[in-house]
Amino acid sequence: MILEERFTGYPTPDKDFSLIFASNDSSVKHILAAKNISKTFEGRNILQNISLRLKKGDVHVLLGPSGSGKTSLLRIMAGLLDPDEGSVLLDGEVIEGPNDRLVPGYEEISIAHQDFRLKHKMTVWENIRYELLAYTKDYQTERLETLLKLFRIEHLKDKDISLLSGGEKQRVAISRAMAHEPDVLLMDEPFSNLDLGTKSSLLSEIRNIAQATQTAILLVTHDTRDALEVGDIVSVLHEGKIIRQGAPKEVYNNPQSEVVANLFGPFNLVKKKEFKKFGIVSKAEKVGIWPENVTPVKDGIKAKRVSSTFMGHYWKQEISMSKHTFTMYSNSESDQLNVQVVDYFDL
Repeated sequence: MILEERFTGYPTPDKDFSLIFASNDSSVKHILAAKNISKTFEGRNILQNISLRLKKGDVHVLLGPSGSGKTSLLRIMAGLLDPDEGSVLLDGEVIEGPNDRLVPGYEEISIAHQDFRLKHKMTVWENIRYELLAYTKDYQTERLETLLKLFRIEHLKDKDISLLSGGEKQRVAISRAMAHEPDVLLMDEPFSNLDLGTKSSLLSEIRNIAQATQTAILLVTHDTRDALEVGDIVSVLHEGKIIRQGAPKEVYNNPQSEVVANLFGPFNLVKKKEFKKFGIVSKAEKVGIWPENVTPVKDGIKAKRVSSTFMGHYWKQEISMSKHTFTMYSNSESDQLNVQVVDYFDL
């Protein structure tokens, strides 16, 4: 079959994208940078020559499936795990890992975890204050009031942690991580246990907080919706290598490999010998077509609906044309229709 809805294999990419998005503009301030990081665990290369940079006020999304090395890279960038090769620079200075530092980690780099890690039998106020015990009482009070307002949890300050919802707990956990005003916030799958509505609200707040506080944020996730909704830059990690870097729109419109395209959802795969049939002009051996780029037109290729699924604000339809099956998204369903391929990307 020439056309496929979803790519199911994971071949090793033939390009090294680890440095493609590194800025050469010396005026751009990168507060945290990983340079050529490699790490082996039990004989397996979990990270291979990784380079990425975080800029103040930006949200950098590290995207990849489970087991791709995301959490290991985050721990290395936090100074909690030593790389086998390469280095991490904080404001231009190489940081030390556990092998060289008595107490691993840096005050300038904070982590928000998936499992919240809040103090039980404490109120919201007490949980956040716990991170500020080394500071004066006046600063504690001032900072606490700022954080409660910033994360919209003023009404929860006297509430016991056990009585909070998942979204409320995550707000408190991120507030704790931001308590001492770090330059960098590393977020390890922080929204994976939340419902879509709560997650979307928090993502929007994270973007606003990054810009308002000029904090560099690295968001580790397997969900491409996170990358599209909140990311300024996306790095795709696959089998220990960064295989694509760029702005979310750029990565989505031109994934450059089936591996990356597959992360964003179903797509139609067309091989070279079928290009002419669908009006495709390309030097590539195959192209991908997002379902929204197969659109109904008055004069187009005659197609027939095979199946349709109501998805809320659109219909997902399987259509048959020229003896092949395509997936398309449309505003309504129809048994008979004419369609046109309006855009595609090289693979």
